[in-house]
Amino acid sequence: MNEINYFLLSSLTTLGFVIIFLSFWLIKKIAEKKKLNLAFNYVLLLVEIPNYSLTQISSQEPKLKIIEEVSNFENFLSTLTKVKYPVIFEVALPHVGEEIFFFIAVSRKDLEYVKKAIKSFWPGSETIFYKTDYNVFNPDGYSLASYVKLKNHYYMPLKTYTQITQSNIDPFDAFLGAYNKLSRIGEGLAYQIILQPVSSSVNKSIFEKVKALREGKKLEEVMKGIGWGETFKEAIKTIFSPKAVSESLSPLYSSKSSEEKKQEEQLKPKPIEEITIKLLEQKATKPLFKSNIRIVASSTEELSCERILTAFESALMQFNNPPFNEFNVIRPKKNKLKKLLYEFSFRFFNDKEAILLNTEEIASIFHFPISYNKNPLIHWLKARSAPPPPNLPREGIILGKNTYEGIETLVRIKRDDRRRHMYVIGQTGTGKTTLLKNMVEQDIKNGEGICFIDPHGDVAQEILGLIPKERFEDVIYFNPTDTRRPIGFNILEYDKRRPEDKTRIINSLIEIIGKIYNLEMTGGPLFEQYLRNSLLLLMDNPEWGHTLLDVSRVFVDNKFREDLLSECKNYPVVEFWREQAPRAQRELSMDEMITWITSKLNPFTTNDYIRPIICQPKSTIDFRNIMDNKKIFIANLSKGFLGDTSAYIMGMLLITKILIAAFARGEMPESERKDFYLYIDEFQNFAFKGVASILAEARKYRLNMVFAHQYIKQVPEDIINAVFGNVGTIISFRIGPEDAEFLEKKFAPTFSKFDFVNIPNYNAYISLLIDGYPSRPFNLQTLPPNKPNTEIISYLAELTNLKYGTPKEEINKFLEEKYGYVL
Repeated sequence: MNEINYFLLSSLTTLGFVIIFLSFWLIKKIAEKKKLNLAFNYVLLLVEIPNYSLTQISSQEPKLKIIEEVSNFENFLSTLTKVKYPVIFEVALPHVGEEIFFFIAVSRKDLEYVKKAIKSFWPGSETIFYKTDYNVFNPDGYSLASYVKLKNHYYMPLKTYTQITQSNIDPFDAFLGAYNKLSRIGEGLAYQIILQPVSSSVNKSIFEKVKALREGKKLEEVMKGIGWGETFKEAIKTIFSPKAVSESLSPLYSSKSSEEKKQEEQLKPKPIEEITIKLLEQKATKPLFKSNIRIVASSTEELSCERILTAFESALMQFNNPPFNEFNVIRPKKNKLKKLLYEFSFRFFNDKEAILLNTEEIASIFHFPISYNKNPLIHWLKARSAPPPPNLPREGIILGKNTYEGIETLVRIKRDDRRRHMYVIGQTGTGKTTLLKNMVEQDIKNGEGICFIDPHGDVAQEILGLIPKERFEDVIYFNPTDTRRPIGFNILEYDKRRPEDKTRIINSLIEIIGKIYNLEMTGGPLFEQYLRNSLLLLMDNPEWGHTLLDVSRVFVDNKFREDLLSECKNYPVVEFWREQAPRAQRELSMDEMITWITSKLNPFTTNDYIRPIICQPKSTIDFRNIMDNKKIFIANLSKGFLGDTSAYIMGMLLITKILIAAFARGEMPESERKDFYLYIDEFQNFAFKGVASILAEARKYRLNMVFAHQYIKQVPEDIINAVFGNVGTIISFRIGPEDAEFLEKKFAPTFSKFDFVNIPNYNAYISLLIDGYPSRPFNLQTLPPNKPNTEIISYLAELTNLKYGTPKEEINKFLEEKYGYVL
């Protein structure tokens, strides 16, 4: 019986232990699951602070300015006492990276509150959702970590930034300097501080102890209330020697009687109590947080890892405050190290490793970068962002996307707003061409008519590779370097039903030549007079089919000139050549004028690529037809092949014909005019007054223009003024300081000149016309362009040649008959 009882008792005992063990195990698992659920409910934000040193000039003493900026972070910490869950701050340089990033991780429930607080304390700052966590760990290397405790009781204060800041050096620079020693690939370093607010009752209880000490109660009696007793007393005695105490406190009451002094002496705290009061007040006058401080380093070798960790840990030592308190760095090994790395990765708060710090102490060992942090690796906010307007269009082509506080919104522009034109500016490689390509591709796929003028040639070919099969028949690829079947383009050709076009052509030609050669310095009114009258003579009857090659013949071939004059119906032109020109020869011979004229035209008319195109009396392309029937005209004017002068002249002549075709639309009802989009890249090369003159009226002709170039002074002042006076939408990628000052006036107060010079590539600022009114400016990011199909480029070029080109043999036959030479 006893054996049975013993067996039952043993079994029950064992079962009890098993139940207890399982209970503890279950509780532990539930707690871990709860911690994981909490961790997964956190949001990691990259904090981008503007570099205020670039935008603000301070006359304040550097030391005071540093203290002021760090205290701003301290004040921000004070607002975190209202959050429900721990807040995590991190400074990290990933194992593959070149910048030091500042992060904050918060619970979703505290997210909006914290984001607003950051915006409030750092105007213009950005908090960006980090969807994929950064990684400091080298997967093929070693990782070490440490956490920080305090050597003495956590109510004893450390040194702070207000005590150790010197001249123009922020103490936090010592931490940031450790990152400079890392290799950009294979070595990572992260610094993590987790803050959990403590109840203000903790501060209150400390002040109650202070009050009791001031009232004369003994230290042992007061401290027993919070469990310090003799332990705390011994710590105080160890810290403060009698000599230090007597030197630190020697109150003099010379004006009082000995009896009064005796009474006050009895009520006055003893030296050890007085010092304790000062220490407690120093700690408790500011909000308190339980704090986990962790440092993690990773490298290809263990010794390197040790070096990185030691360099960072040493930065903490400047805040040691002997004999009051000091940091105690602990490096766990093996399983404890794994546990620490695990808790770091999941950002778990560990109460056993926590220390109590006030906001001043925390701001000393961590704060967001300030203007005096000159470390080149710091990731600053390069340029500000702004939310899109609430009435952002939901129709129209896509320009890109706006990203603001992690929220992405597609940016579109309506058809009617595009009729007020678009101006795009930005330095080389910043994203202008990407934007244009994306717009052109959408227009083509939407069945629109477009013209793209490319002075480089590569973009023109890329656009060809983006054209869908259903639009192949609409393509006209104008490439002067393809001489197999040159396209015919006679700039002197015009519709005799519209004689005013003749004047537009002549005025444009004279202006174009004047732009290229600066005729005000080399030729002046006399050159213009002769050139104008020679063109008027050649163009008197459009059926004659004369070309630019015939201009020099007016001067050198007397019979040719006389034949023209005999049929010319324009009396002032006849009078000029019969009466004025002979008289002028007394001062300037015809030979000299021939030299002047031919020297300006020959680089263009004798170009082996250009001559086969402009010598044809009948144009094989009709820009009125191109516009009205929504054709795709792509001009490859590669300066590398054509030469700068020929490329620019050809581009301006093409634009002239497009403008004339647009004016000709005045004869048809406005409702029947189809939109046509003219894209001019490197606008400065093709800017002339003809463009400026049509800007205000182009809208009614449905010619919608997009201008893109690099900087404002490239374009003559009168033309750029006309552009800014008429364009509805302005987009600026990164630009130089001078242009930034100019555009700041149009984008202020949302963006400043410092934003314009710092905005990253493929990002821009936009003032978007919405329903006829300019919107509040906001930021725009271009979308990655689609990859062109290179296989169709040669096919489309050949298709254009067959449809619009003239066999070289026919051109040679014509030239031999008319001029006596061939190509």
